[in-house]
Amino acid sequence: MSSQSITRRLAEWVAGATPAAVPRRVMEEAKNQVLGMLAAVHAGHFSDTGRMVSRTVKEWAGAKEATLIPSGERTSLHYAIAGNAALALSLDYDDCLLGSRTGPTAVLASLAVAEKLGVGGAELLLAQVLVNEVAGRIGLSTALALPDDGLGVFAHTAGGAVAAASLLKLDAGQTEHALGLALMQPAAMPTAAYYGSEAKLVAAALLASLGVQAAEFAANGLRGAHDAFEGDGGLFRTVGRPALVGAFAGLGAVWLTESLAYKVYPAAHCLGAVIDCVLALRRQHNLDPRRVHAVHVSVGPQTLAMDARSAPFVRGADSLATTLTQSVAYPVAVALIDKELSARQFTRDRIRDADVWGLAGRVRLSLDDELGRRARERDPLRIAGEDGATADLFDLGTVDLQAYKTTVGARVRIEMEGGRTFEMDQDAPTGSGARPFDDRRKAVEDKFRRETRFILRKERMEKAIDIVHHLEDASAAQVRELARLVCSEKG
Repeated sequence: MSSQSITRRLAEWVAGATPAAVPRRVMEEAKNQVLGMLAAVHAGHFSDTGRMVSRTVKEWAGAKEATLIPSGERTSLHYAIAGNAALALSLDYDDCLLGSRTGPTAVLASLAVAEKLGVGGAELLLAQVLVNEVAGRIGLSTALALPDDGLGVFAHTAGGAVAAASLLKLDAGQTEHALGLALMQPAAMPTAAYYGSEAKLVAAALLASLGVQAAEFAANGLRGAHDAFEGDGGLFRTVGRPALVGAFAGLGAVWLTESLAYKVYPAAHCLGAVIDCVLALRRQHNLDPRRVHAVHVSVGPQTLAMDARSAPFVRGADSLATTLTQSVAYPVAVALIDKELSARQFTRDRIRDADVWGLAGRVRLSLDDELGRRARERDPLRIAGEDGATADLFDLGTVDLQAYKTTVGARVRIEMEGGRTFEMDQDAPTGSGARPFDDRRKAVEDKFRRETRFILRKERMEKAIDIVHHLEDASAAQVRELARLVCSEKG
């Protein structure tokens, strides 16, 4: 690996990248991510936390530089980034990438900067992909230190800097300073804040904007640290566990964007297969939730660990939606009763329903050894070892991400009163990277139509989808039109 600092290598790659250097298959995956994240913003708009965010941001004064989605109001660049990213995270509906949850920054920060600068679709997609590649690698490099990639909120700060550096066309030196400034305080989010509060909405939203500001400062001559990763006080010293430095290999050859998986439910990606099974069994057998004796959910270690981390913060009817999207029992119970899992299941009124908690108390969670074995076999980090003893052997440049696809499987057995049981298992949830590309494209299109239908007329909806599908050829005017099309006509 090069003797240059990681900061410098990343900066040179970002500054030298062009749309032509990104493979077509990667650009097409990025378009899926655009639709998925815009849908998440719309869903978050109707959530309780989303309403709080919107009220707050609308009270801020700002220039009319970018669009608040989906209200359509114009505000300053940084306020638009904060408001849109927070809505996207209100229901844990952002999409998944190996290493980090980059979507709010990759899509929404890039779109806001592009809108302000008057940048075309090819440059917008390039910035989005670069954020995925750099922020994803930063998250991946700290994977042994953090139990959940969502805790690595420093990836949003770095991602904001990358998005703005690319769209502002900063040179390698300026981009290096932007990254150094963005990572001046590389703290991870505490577990209690992530699982037990609504802070994660604000953290990613404000930090993405902070990263953009770092690039703006660098563009005007401010200088940052040259060794923001390896240096004293740098990211790797802060996280306290062995860093997977090999995560920064393969730039321009291995594309983390190809690891994207898309959520079709507002919940942690670990729950995708669980909810697929619950809803399928409910529909196929016309089950009466009142007669359910028990729901047995068997999962792999990742889902089990997530549920255990959220458990101390589950407080029945007083639970936060941001906690329940990271747990198993409530989403299973409410999906079984309501025959859906959408934003409506995470309102405060719905969370207070005693019948839902009665059924949630009959959900039994256990580890499935076979699912665990499959997860280990597919894990590109397995060579690093859980204790980090072989961390130096990990090399992303040798990983075939077209073969690696995130799958978090589940088995669900519903036991009825009287002893009848209904069972289903699923290895690759809807929207999973393990599904064929056409299935993933359909999943995000369906998600976009489903979540925007409360605000957009069909013709606006379809025109927005068409612009996204041809985004690499879109002019700056069409990028701005896309931001307008996905908003209320009253804005």
